[in-house]
Amino acid sequence: MNRVRVVEPDQRIPEVPEAIFLFRSCTGSMEYPGTENAIKEILKLLGIEVVMDPDQTCCSGYLLTCSGYLPEFSLGVTARNMSIIEKSGLPPYVFCNGCYGYLSELTHIMEHNPAYKDMANGLIGSLGYHYKGGNNIFHVQELYYRLKDEIAGKVVRPLNGLRVGCHYGCHYLANQYGILDDGGYPAFHEELIEALGGTPVFYKERQMCCGYSVGRGFTHKEELVQPHLYKKFKSAREAGVELITTVCPGCNVALDREQPALAKKGYEFDIPVIDMGQLIALALGVPVEKLGFGANTVSVDKVLKKLGVGKGD
Repeated sequence: MNRVRVVEPDQRIPEVPEAIFLFRSCTGSMEYPGTENAIKEILKLLGIEVVMDPDQTCCSGYLLTCSGYLPEFSLGVTARNMSIIEKSGLPPYVFCNGCYGYLSELTHIMEHNPAYKDMANGLIGSLGYHYKGGNNIFHVQELYYRLKDEIAGKVVRPLNGLRVGCHYGCHYLANQYGILDDGGYPAFHEELIEALGGTPVFYKERQMCCGYSVGRGFTHKEELVQPHLYKKFKSAREAGVELITTVCPGCNVALDREQPALAKKGYEFDIPVIDMGQLIALALGVPVEKLGFGANTVSVDKVLKKLGVGKGD
């Protein structure tokens, strides 16, 4: 197993896959379905087939973090989902930092503790599933960066003049090995923005967590999450950020859905928040109707207007 903390994109993904297994995100697919669709559209333009399976379930990370059940249950859920992916014979790609973190951590536990893998297989065996192991978990942001030049060559709606602030989220950069950039001061998202013709903005609190931490988002919004987000948005506004991108639907929920609550307290920021995949798809000419911007709490219309993109384009 690779123990180097930061690796080059062609080390992380030595060969660009012809097809991938796209692991659905419960939050992404329900809250912001345009994210999932944007990924399919991008990869279609890049000649990469996307395979999914309706038998796949949630990664179970939400309830595990909230102590909704014992860890053994999550190991069983992970083993079952990974066995479905193994049957496809394709590399698993996620579009949620939470899914990335939980799948990576729970498969790591089973790989290094055979008794846990046996226990998980005992749970799922009666249902006809068996997890072999030895899989790497990838995030679609890694594939975007690996294919940055190819994406740049397909841009038909350059993001000229658009000031974009990137939000990386915690679960990817917190990994101790095998990631694409330094967790302390990453810049590969900003490189992607530049490849699309946009202007990346290195605002002061760009590395600040979205504040949701699953349970906090449900139980402590007023005293923890909203003051935290106020600080982040204030920093973004002062730096002239016009749009924030995420690579995690959970972060998207926090940054998008909580803005009206801040506005009621007199802190109106009105900064649209979308997934990096939605922005890439927009730049590649995917019709706006396919990108699901209607699911956003904070309207994306002013960004589309600035780019000269209207309905039907």
